[in-house]
Amino acid sequence: MAREGTDTVELKLGRTSNRTHLAYVDGMRALAALYVVLSHAWLQTWPVVVYGDHPSGWTMALTGWMNYGALSVVFFIVISGFCLMLPVVKRDGTLGPGGSPEFFGKRARRILPPYYAAFVLSFLVGVVLLAPHTHSLYDETRPFTLKAVILHLLLLHNLQTDTLTRISVPFWSIAVECQIYLFFPLLISIRRRFGTAAVVGGTYIVGLALSGLTEKTSFKGLVPIYLFYFALGMFAAEVIYGKRTQLYVWIGASAGIVYLAFSLKPFLLQMLWAHLLVAICGMCALIVCAQWPGNPLARFCAWRPVAWIGSFSYSLYLIHFPVQQLIWQDLVRPLGLSKAVTFAVMATLGTALIVLFSYGFYLVFERPFTTEIWNRARVRQPAEEPA
Repeated sequence: MAREGTDTVELKLGRTSNRTHLAYVDGMRALAALYVVLSHAWLQTWPVVVYGDHPSGWTMALTGWMNYGALSVVFFIVISGFCLMLPVVKRDGTLGPGGSPEFFGKRARRILPPYYAAFVLSFLVGVVLLAPHTHSLYDETRPFTLKAVILHLLLLHNLQTDTLTRISVPFWSIAVECQIYLFFPLLISIRRRFGTAAVVGGTYIVGLALSGLTEKTSFKGLVPIYLFYFALGMFAAEVIYGKRTQLYVWIGASAGIVYLAFSLKPFLLQMLWAHLLVAICGMCALIVCAQWPGNPLARFCAWRPVAWIGSFSYSLYLIHFPVQQLIWQDLVRPLGLSKAVTFAVMATLGTALIVLFSYGFYLVFERPFTTEIWNRARVRQPAEEPA
């Protein structure tokens, strides 16, 4: 998932002037990304979505909780809103001296190079190395049509049901997040003029209404309610660093009450209510870990091995799917193991291999485009250019 982890995120905690990198945010990304990897390993072993195959008995009781990878996407969206909003709050509600053009330029430089590299790699692995039909979750990515390729390059593949999961299943959420970025300057403008309540309430009402209208159409991959999840992340930044914390807490409580009221409506029962619950819990976790950095969750997420994985969680999210399928197809499936053992191998050894490969991908295709390194290059560049 798109991330801002290597864009150093800093804030003042409490009344001190210490500037602290929020390492726990990287750790949270790591946990979310690893859950997606485990979820896809589970769905690869038991392709419930594609073929209705699922475990039973104790196997289902012990592993069934992994069948909800989309919940991690919700959490990623909340974190994105949080990280992008922190510097805005510090700048008294402005995007910065460059305004919207600078913001979009930074987002494009940060998100697109790794995405296009992962797209090319996923396409080549799928065409050259992977079987066209494996009776697994990977079958959702076929066929590789020209329409799917073009829409993926334009980051519009989530707008059509026949291209939503093509090439690589996780790519759909990258398109959703990039589309959310287009609205960020507008949300900042609304916040500056009408306040945070208007942003949270407005995205909730509009997102809810549009989600209901698009749910059974070819545009269901747009998932407008995700804009509200993003706003919850923005709200978390306001709570931590804003000037009227108590007011924002009441706004959050009101949003929760509104959600519970609207969730009783019949058409909303078709939505996965757990998504919004995860978004609210994610918002609360970000607030708690910033205000009380010594709590167990914050300490675990800031633990160096966990935060290290979080530092390249975007690459892990982008590239894990074809690598996972390749490991399963060529290394694990030929062993003829039972499905339970197959999943155990994929969840342990397979995940470890994926993490290592993703880190290599990060070093080549993501790290050179992170803000910190790019800014150092820009400092040197003017002296080399002609006047």
